[in-house]
Amino acid sequence: MKRGRAVLGRLPLVIRRALAEPLLLAAAFGSILLATTAIAALLLHAGSASQAGVRRALDMAPLAATATVVTSSVTSGDFAKVDQAVRAGIAHAHGEVPVRVTARVESASYALRGRDKGGQPVLTRFATYEGLDGQADLVSGRWPTRKGTAGTARGTTAGTAGDTAVALSEPAARAMRVSTGDTFTVVGRLDGKPARVRVSGVFRLRDPDDPRWTGEDLLRHGTQTADFTSRGPMVVPTGVFLDRFAAGASARWLAEPDLRRLPPERLRPFSASVAGISADVRSGCPRCTVTETLSGTLLRLDHGALVARSTMLVPVLQLLVLAAYALALTARLLAEHRRMETALLRSRGGGSPRLAAMAAGEALLIALPCAPAAPFLAPVLLRLLSAFPWIEATGVEPPRAPDGSTFAVAAVVALACAAMLAAPPLLAARRTYVEEQAARGRADRPGLVQRAGADVALLVLAALAIWRLRGQDAAETTRLGGELGLDPLVGAGPALALLCGGMAALRLVPAVAKIAERATRRRPGFGPAVAARQVSRRPARYSGPALLLTMATAIGVLSLTTAATWRSAQEDRARHVAGSSLRVPALPGDDARTFTRLPGVAAAVPAHRATVVADGADATLIAADAADLGRVLLLRPDLSQLPPATLASRITGSAGRPLPVVVTPGLADTTRITAGTAAIPVRVVGVVTAMPGTPEGTPALLADLTAFRGKGAEGQVTEWWLAADGSTRDALAASGRGRDIVDAAALTAGYRDDPTAAGLQGALLLGFAAALAFAVLGFLVNTAVSARERRGEFAVLGALGVSFRQTLGLLAAEQSFVIGLSLAGGVALAVAVSAAVVPPMVSAGYATAGGLPVSLHVPWPQVAALAVAILAVLLAIVAGLARSLHRREPAAVLRAGEAS
Repeated sequence: MKRGRAVLGRLPLVIRRALAEPLLLAAAFGSILLATTAIAALLLHAGSASQAGVRRALDMAPLAATATVVTSSVTSGDFAKVDQAVRAGIAHAHGEVPVRVTARVESASYALRGRDKGGQPVLTRFATYEGLDGQADLVSGRWPTRKGTAGTARGTTAGTAGDTAVALSEPAARAMRVSTGDTFTVVGRLDGKPARVRVSGVFRLRDPDDPRWTGEDLLRHGTQTADFTSRGPMVVPTGVFLDRFAAGASARWLAEPDLRRLPPERLRPFSASVAGISADVRSGCPRCTVTETLSGTLLRLDHGALVARSTMLVPVLQLLVLAAYALALTARLLAEHRRMETALLRSRGGGSPRLAAMAAGEALLIALPCAPAAPFLAPVLLRLLSAFPWIEATGVEPPRAPDGSTFAVAAVVALACAAMLAAPPLLAARRTYVEEQAARGRADRPGLVQRAGADVALLVLAALAIWRLRGQDAAETTRLGGELGLDPLVGAGPALALLCGGMAALRLVPAVAKIAERATRRRPGFGPAVAARQVSRRPARYSGPALLLTMATAIGVLSLTTAATWRSAQEDRARHVAGSSLRVPALPGDDARTFTRLPGVAAAVPAHRATVVADGADATLIAADAADLGRVLLLRPDLSQLPPATLASRITGSAGRPLPVVVTPGLADTTRITAGTAAIPVRVVGVVTAMPGTPEGTPALLADLTAFRGKGAEGQVTEWWLAADGSTRDALAASGRGRDIVDAAALTAGYRDDPTAAGLQGALLLGFAAALAFAVLGFLVNTAVSARERRGEFAVLGALGVSFRQTLGLLAAEQSFVIGLSLAGGVALAVAVSAAVVPPMVSAGYATAGGLPVSLHVPWPQVAALAVAILAVLLAIVAGLARSLHRREPAAVLRAGEAS
């Protein structure tokens, strides 16, 4: 024992002073470690989720959003030069990103001799496709080669003189009623020269719905009907095509970049490079036309990643505010507990520099070990987070090891925490021993922040931030140089709102305490009366934990509300895009019985989708059978004043009157539309905020299919809208029709599993858990310190015969005041802040304009469960402290001179 005291006596004063207060300093260490670990984990999670979201978006991006198409007229003499220039321009624009370029060259029209249809010739075309043999399988025969084709220069052939060997797709051979080995004659529409062809092989595309065949309807289906009926095409080798059929030919190059290795930080620079592809190509081919969508896709992805990171920083800022206050509360308790000791040191010659050095040394002693530990704990915390099913489904891989930025963030947070921990002792060191003795008996005064009105100033700042958040599409701003970045004021809006709301609520604590004191003064009962008196006399002692609990509860409820609103918005978005449970492309021969006999189908509605001109601009027209439309249409109730059944009944037309339509707001004044060549007068009978079955923000009209056809328009059924369940989707997939189906349930799962979208939920979950940990830790420390300081008071009560039950009632009444006020205030504050910030924050997460309005969804059962769980944990802490105080012998405590 003596040796231990001797060793302790040789330690520096800072360490000896720290070891004298193990409870408070352990709480400070826990708070700093929790803050550094949670913030480092949140930032790592934000980076991982946004990168995974970009990677998934690039992997799943449709070819139409990433490919570049170059078209040009060519001749046999300049094709090689144009082809080289196009490939060189594409390669230069794509830089280090690998790109695959394939060419297709198509001839002018040829007439099939003797195959007229309705007095009109049946046309065909010769074509050559680069790499077609790798995308198709031969059904019979062989692919044509230059050696097996008629001698183009001499007019001789290995078969019949003058024959050109061609390959036909299976649908084309069926439509032309030919097979391998058959010959027929075609006549050029430009020069009138006949050409005799021989079918050398018949092939079948492996995937006719592959996006690279977009616009190649003749190749996919073998038949194309417009002003003329066309069959084919007749596929020949490139050399044969250029030698014999290049007159009036048009070429098309398709560039497919490999974006799998494109890092997220290269999105914007690569977009700028691709945007110059037209100039690169046209420098070698002035007559080329370039259609490029990749640069816009990359910019949208970069913007979406920025919005995702910005949105996920909101929980980080909330946690920063909560951690700062929790640490400030612990530091204030430590300063309060040591104020007599500090005043005594000052009276014995301890100057301000010496006291400041001691406070700073003690704070660094506690905070510095957290800086290297937190980066290694953060990945462990993220791996625990990824165990939740909805986080695991996103495919976001938590980092296995910290990077340099994680250590930098942890060091900055740890140093900031050390400064906060050292600040209260420095402020308390200004008072002398006599001033401290005099202050011990005084009632508490409002804090400096409240006396200065800083909480009101914060309220104004938070209101400004929320106003800016609600007034723009995302929490971003344009920095100097034109680059986008996070708007710090907007991102801090929710955190500031929670902080200033909680601080404003503290102004109610003294008033509520006085009301409680007056209410219990004349009523029997020991615990409530003494507790109300205690709270009324020293409200500041309880205001700290009350604010901490209020903010923690508010952050928890805000996290639950944001996650629930996000999930609800994803479901609403999927249902809106789908329009019905299932939307199936129509095939020839389909009728209602095709679908109603499938399992799970309650109704099937034929629909015609077309682009029409309304008010001088393009709009989407959906003409559907109104009879059962109300049963299949997925229309969110707040998007229309009328239910789907009523809207369906209103669009039923009558002869001799304008076509009744339901429109989106921008088309409310429309009186006429142009569908093809038909000008159709319309009458608006309803307005919906957004039209189901169309992309978000698309101007659209809804009409009855029968009434639309009655106006002289061609209303061919293009799709079927089904009210169905998952078994229908499986049945359609088994029949080979599952590829192009739009499934509301599948869209919902895809939106929810998107890493960028679900990253916010992971950040909210992590922030929520950290907030609860801060609340429990702060409440436990504050209650324990308060009880220790009041041991003498409880010893006197024990000597007077107060029972354990009465002691428990006294503590429970005191702390219930804090807990009840905090839970009620936290829930109310969270609901108010949620209504202001959650809908625009979720809308910003779409990273697109014109999305569906987001409806706030407060999960009240989960909020109630959260409140009950917090209440149970805190009351268990109170019960444990009450038992600990009651077990102490009153006589021993009084003899020790610890009476208050």
